[in-house]
Amino acid sequence: MYIIIKDLETKNAMMDAFPLIHQMYKKMDYKTFEIALDEMILNNNYQMVAGFYDDKMIAISGYWTARMLYCGRYLQASNLVVDENFRGNGVGKKILNYLENKARNLGCDKMVLDSYTENKKSHSLYFGEDFYIRGFHFMKDLT
Repeated sequence: MYIIIKDLETKNAMMDAFPLIHQMYKKMDYKTFEIALDEMILNNNYQMVAGFYDDKMIAISGYWTARMLYCGRYLQASNLVVDENFRGNGVGKKILNYLENKARNLGCDKMVLDSYTENKKSHSLYFGEDFYIRGFHFMKDLT
Protein backbone atom coordinates (compact mmCIF):
# COMPACT_ATOMS: atom_id res chain seq x y z
CA MET A 1 0.00 0.00 0.00
CA TYR A 2 1.57 3.28 -1.12
CA ILE A 3 0.77 6.08 1.32
CA ILE A 4 1.72 9.72 0.85
CA ILE A 5 2.14 11.77 4.04
CA LYS A 6 1.91 15.54 3.76
CA ASP A 7 1.30 18.64 5.82
CA LEU A 8 -2.18 20.16 5.81
CA GLU A 9 -1.14 23.76 5.42
CA THR A 10 -4.45 25.61 5.78
CA LYS A 11 -7.36 25.52 8.17
CA ASN A 12 -9.62 24.46 5.29
CA ALA A 13 -7.35 21.49 4.57
CA MET A 14 -7.50 20.58 8.28
CA MET A 15 -11.30 20.85 8.23
CA ASP A 16 -11.30 18.12 5.56
CA ALA A 17 -10.06 15.79 8.32
CA PHE A 18 -13.39 16.01 10.14
CA PRO A 19 -14.65 12.56 9.00
CA LEU A 20 -11.58 10.97 10.59
CA ILE A 21 -11.89 13.07 13.75
CA HIS A 22 -15.54 12.00 13.90
CA GLN A 23 -14.45 8.34 13.90
CA MET A 24 -12.63 9.03 17.17
CA TYR A 25 -15.05 11.56 18.68
CA LYS A 26 -18.52 10.36 17.67
CA LYS A 27 -20.35 13.15 19.53
CA MET A 28 -18.33 15.98 17.96
CA ASP A 29 -20.05 17.96 15.24
CA TYR A 30 -18.44 19.95 12.43
CA LYS A 31 -18.95 23.36 14.05
CA THR A 32 -17.46 22.24 17.38
CA PHE A 33 -14.44 20.90 15.50
CA GLU A 34 -14.04 24.21 13.69
CA ILE A 35 -14.20 26.22 16.93
CA ALA A 36 -11.66 23.89 18.60
CA LEU A 37 -9.37 24.06 15.58
CA ASP A 38 -9.45 27.87 15.54
CA GLU A 39 -8.48 28.01 19.22
CA MET A 40 -5.76 25.36 18.94
CA ILE A 41 -4.21 27.08 15.91
CA LEU A 42 -4.28 30.46 17.65
CA ASN A 43 -3.03 29.38 21.07
CA ASN A 44 -0.78 26.39 20.33
CA ASN A 45 0.26 26.87 16.71
CA TYR A 46 -1.54 23.56 16.11
CA GLN A 47 -0.70 21.90 12.82
CA MET A 48 -1.77 18.71 11.12
CA VAL A 49 -0.39 16.05 8.81
CA ALA A 50 -2.37 13.51 6.81
CA GLY A 51 -1.84 10.21 5.04
CA PHE A 52 -3.37 9.74 1.61
CA TYR A 53 -4.08 6.59 -0.36
CA ASP A 54 -5.26 7.16 -3.95
CA ASP A 55 -5.97 10.80 -3.07
CA LYS A 56 -8.24 9.74 -0.18
CA MET A 57 -7.33 11.06 3.28
CA ILE A 58 -7.05 7.93 5.41
CA ALA A 59 -5.05 9.12 8.44
CA ILE A 60 -4.32 12.31 10.33
CA SER A 61 -2.41 13.56 13.32
CA GLY A 62 -2.24 16.97 14.86
CA TYR A 63 0.89 18.28 16.49
CA TRP A 64 2.55 21.31 18.05
CA THR A 65 5.91 22.08 19.59
CA ALA A 66 6.61 23.51 23.01
CA ARG A 67 9.12 23.36 25.85
CA MET A 68 8.81 21.96 29.36
CA LEU A 69 11.38 21.96 32.15
CA TYR A 70 11.31 18.18 32.55
CA CYS A 71 11.91 17.26 28.91
CA GLY A 72 13.15 20.27 26.97
CA ARG A 73 11.77 21.12 23.53
CA TYR A 74 9.24 18.54 22.33
CA LEU A 75 6.78 17.77 19.57
CA GLN A 76 3.39 16.70 20.91
CA ALA A 77 1.46 14.41 18.57
CA SER A 78 -2.28 14.60 19.09
CA ASN A 79 -5.31 12.70 17.82
CA LEU A 80 -3.59 10.20 15.57
CA VAL A 81 -6.49 8.63 13.69
CA VAL A 82 -6.30 6.00 10.96
CA ASP A 83 -9.51 5.33 9.04
CA GLU A 84 -11.04 2.18 10.51
CA ASN A 85 -10.95 0.56 7.03
CA PHE A 86 -7.16 1.00 6.77
CA ARG A 87 -5.95 0.07 10.25
CA GLY A 88 -3.28 -2.60 10.55
CA ASN A 89 -1.54 -1.59 7.32
CA GLY A 90 1.35 0.43 8.81
CA VAL A 91 -0.27 3.81 8.16
CA GLY A 92 0.01 4.95 11.79
CA LYS A 93 3.70 4.02 11.79
CA LYS A 94 4.27 6.13 8.67
CA ILE A 95 2.57 9.12 10.28
CA LEU A 96 4.71 8.72 13.43
CA ASN A 97 7.91 8.42 11.39
CA TYR A 98 6.99 11.57 9.45
CA LEU A 99 6.37 13.45 12.71
CA GLU A 100 9.61 12.14 14.22
CA ASN A 101 11.58 13.50 11.27
CA LYS A 102 9.76 16.80 11.64
CA ALA A 103 10.60 16.89 15.37
CA ARG A 104 14.27 16.25 14.68
CA ASN A 105 14.32 19.00 12.03
CA LEU A 106 12.71 21.40 14.53
CA GLY A 107 15.41 20.70 17.12
CA CYS A 108 13.16 18.80 19.52
CA ASP A 109 14.61 16.69 22.33
CA LYS A 110 11.53 14.50 22.65
CA MET A 111 8.36 13.45 20.88
CA VAL A 112 5.39 12.84 23.16
CA LEU A 113 1.79 11.73 22.86
CA ASP A 114 -1.12 10.67 25.01
CA SER A 115 -3.17 7.52 24.50
CA TYR A 116 -6.32 6.44 26.26
CA THR A 117 -5.62 3.57 28.66
CA GLU A 118 -8.31 1.45 26.99
CA ASN A 119 -6.84 1.96 23.49
CA LYS A 120 -4.62 -1.13 23.73
CA LYS A 121 -4.18 -1.54 19.95
CA SER A 122 -2.45 1.83 19.71
CA HIS A 123 -0.14 0.97 22.62
CA SER A 124 1.56 -1.81 20.68
CA LEU A 125 2.20 0.65 17.84
CA TYR A 126 3.72 3.21 20.21
CA PHE A 127 5.89 0.67 22.05
CA GLY A 128 7.04 -0.67 18.67
CA GLU A 129 8.14 2.86 17.75
CA ASP A 130 10.22 3.16 20.98
CA PHE A 131 7.77 5.29 22.95
CA TYR A 132 7.69 4.52 26.66
CA ILE A 133 5.37 5.39 29.51
CA ARG A 134 6.91 8.25 31.50
CA GLY A 135 4.08 8.95 33.93
CA PHE A 136 0.39 9.52 34.34
CA HIS A 137 -1.69 12.24 32.69
CA PHE A 138 -4.15 13.34 35.38
CA MET A 139 -7.41 15.15 34.64
CA LYS A 140 -10.17 16.73 36.69
CA ASP A 141 -13.56 17.53 35.19
CA LEU A 142 -14.67 21.08 35.87
CA THR A 143 -18.05 21.01 34.10
